[in-house]
Amino acid sequence: MVEPPTSLDFEKGLMFFHAYMFGPLQGKLRLYKARDISPSTVASPSDWEVFASILTGDPGTGTNEGIDLNDYEVKSARKGSSFEYQYHRNSWQEKLQRDIAVGHLFFMHERNLQRVELWFAAGTELAPSFFEKWLAEKPYSDPSQQRFRRSVNFSWVMAHGELLMVLQDGEVTHPHNAIV
Repeated sequence: MVEPPTSLDFEKGLMFFHAYMFGPLQGKLRLYKARDISPSTVASPSDWEVFASILTGDPGTGTNEGIDLNDYEVKSARKGSSFEYQYHRNSWQEKLQRDIAVGHLFFMHERNLQRVELWFAAGTELAPSFFEKWLAEKPYSDPSQQRFRRSVNFSWVMAHGELLMVLQDGEVTHPHNAIV
């Protein structure tokens, strides 16, 4: 079974988070508010992948297909929302098999990144409830099917995952012994 990362590089991770995610978002929010425009997203998927890569020390795979990092799939969602998985027509089976084999890092965020939680679950733990069922659906057997998207719900991650980190107002509050 895939294990959670044994240590997280909070110092480097927070430098990235403040410089490229949290800080810029706060500036954009002031501009949006002044112009009465609602923001659509708080960070791009690639921002979360870079953040996870810095925290874990696990590099990316250099491709948009397959797993995000060498040993981890990275997902993000507003707290309470589901985490979306999308599978492409030509590589869905391979991607689902890799999802079973790797670890999954779930970033939950709320209040415009004022609170961020990082959760871990092994693909083997997710498989019975999600990946094995999705494999059995045999996506793309209908040639007109354009997308195969499924999701892991927030409540499953909260019930079965392992909490690795909590950021509150940009500072680590969990684990309590984090040195930053």
